[in-house]
Amino acid sequence: MDSGLYISGNALLVGQSGVNNISNNIANINTIGYKRTRSTFSDLLYQTIKGSESGVNPAQLGYGVKLASTDTIFNQGELLSTDKNTDVALEGDGFFMVKNPQSAADNEGFYFTRAGDFSFDADNNLVSPNGNKVVGWLADLNQQGSGYSIPTDPATNIPTGNIQPINIDSYGNVPAIASTYIRFKANLNSGSEVKEYAKAAQTDNLNVLFDASGSSLNVVDGDNFQVSYNGGTSWHTYEYDSDSNAQSGTEAFKSIDDLINDMNADMASDGIDAAASFSSSTGAIQIDNTSSTQDANIMVRPTSNDTSFTGSANDNQKLNTIMENLNQVIPPQEHVNTQRLNIAAHTVHSIFYDSIGDKHNVDVIFKKSAPNQWNYNIDLPDADGSAANNTGSVSFDSNGGLMAASSSPIVNINLNNGADPVNLLVNLWNTDSGAYEGNQFSGITQFSLDSGTSYQTQDGAASGELNSVETDYQGNVNGIYSNGRSYSIAKLAIAKFTNPQGLKRVGNSMFGITPNTDSKSAIDSLSYVGVANQGGRGSIMPSHLEMSNADLSEELTSMIVYQRGFQANSEGIKTVDQMIQTAIQLKR
Repeated sequence: MDSGLYISGNALLVGQSGVNNISNNIANINTIGYKRTRSTFSDLLYQTIKGSESGVNPAQLGYGVKLASTDTIFNQGELLSTDKNTDVALEGDGFFMVKNPQSAADNEGFYFTRAGDFSFDADNNLVSPNGNKVVGWLADLNQQGSGYSIPTDPATNIPTGNIQPINIDSYGNVPAIASTYIRFKANLNSGSEVKEYAKAAQTDNLNVLFDASGSSLNVVDGDNFQVSYNGGTSWHTYEYDSDSNAQSGTEAFKSIDDLINDMNADMASDGIDAAASFSSSTGAIQIDNTSSTQDANIMVRPTSNDTSFTGSANDNQKLNTIMENLNQVIPPQEHVNTQRLNIAAHTVHSIFYDSIGDKHNVDVIFKKSAPNQWNYNIDLPDADGSAANNTGSVSFDSNGGLMAASSSPIVNINLNNGADPVNLLVNLWNTDSGAYEGNQFSGITQFSLDSGTSYQTQDGAASGELNSVETDYQGNVNGIYSNGRSYSIAKLAIAKFTNPQGLKRVGNSMFGITPNTDSKSAIDSLSYVGVANQGGRGSIMPSHLEMSNADLSEELTSMIVYQRGFQANSEGIKTVDQMIQTAIQLKR
């Protein structure tokens, strides 16, 4: 009879463990990263009163209940947004790893947590609130390229070094990185009206020149005009000719230089003390009266005004207007100019950095030299060095695409400040290789649109100081530096186990590993260690914290169920006690 006392009494004790679990869940309802626990129970051994026979069921008496397990429920907790850069939360499977302070070696002895409320201590260690050091991988300083990087296996995307406590003390500064390239996307206007132009050069072809308003002269073969250097006594007919097929009785020219040579020859044959030249300061043809006593009477007219001209008079009004500025008497030792001659142009303004971190301006100046062809000159506008291999030309097809054979120059720059020479790739294709990669329109183009640069960048950077640290969705700890650059200086390690239920709680929202957490080989080799978004591990939410997954309404409901069980088992004890008392009284 007294066995009933023991069964009901034991049930009270076992039920108390369930109440304790619920109380603990409720107590940690606001604990960051807390995972609730659940008690499960099983019945005890049975006493067989009568065995089973054919057609007869066995008769057995049970001996109560026992606590079978306390399970940790690892379902996702709600994510809370915060304003702290070093707060992180895991969305999905996995655990952050922190250093077990009892373990001497950096790469062994870890605890595991879902609580990502981390911060940096006075020694620049990333730590949990109780001071445990967060572990992961640290970056190396690049010998070439930019700043810091974390060596990573390209096949697995997992860092190749050993995990260790994250300390950013050695990442307080980033050294200067010399630039190796500039790259840009720009359009060069192929139209007959341009807004961006520059003064023409003496060698420029007249069929690509523009007037002072940016309107193309549209000079074609056969366009001609006449000039007299002696007040109309004799006239000379000048005709544009690009294919050596000028009319009889005309003097052919193609470039400004050709025209100047023709004019000087004619003034000499006419006995005129004057000289034609090109003024680079004004971008115009200039005639100087070199006589100290005689005026030079220059006259310009359209060829169509000459009734005696037997050839084809092809007037180009814009060209005539430019040349008619010479139509005047030049006093001794004075000069006159044509109107300014212009060439379509566009300048890409960029920068680069040298080995000591100084920033330099560099201009890539494009000028149209022929239909579908532009010359370029790469210049240091501040005259802080010299450049070699800095000129060339590019050609476009009829669709405005850069010809596939075009190559990007490497400009050799020597600076005046003592920095190392810079070999700067001027990436005309705006591709990673700096060459044609199947798209003629990836870099510079030639469309009938305003010239302009829509994008430009470069590598390299000045030296910088660490201003702030933040994490990203891949678990990278990124340093933000005063030079405007950011680099991944560390990466959080994320653990994932075959049986996370096998972890044991060690307090402070941390878990410890046990032999039942994973295979011995996995535990010994640390193969459970990985990175976010890999191998079933969750992603990292920066500036978030994972709240407790305990549900208050569910816990209170379970508490009521336990309370009813406790009351019922208490009644069992009372009933057995009364039965015993009755039996004792029978003896009396």
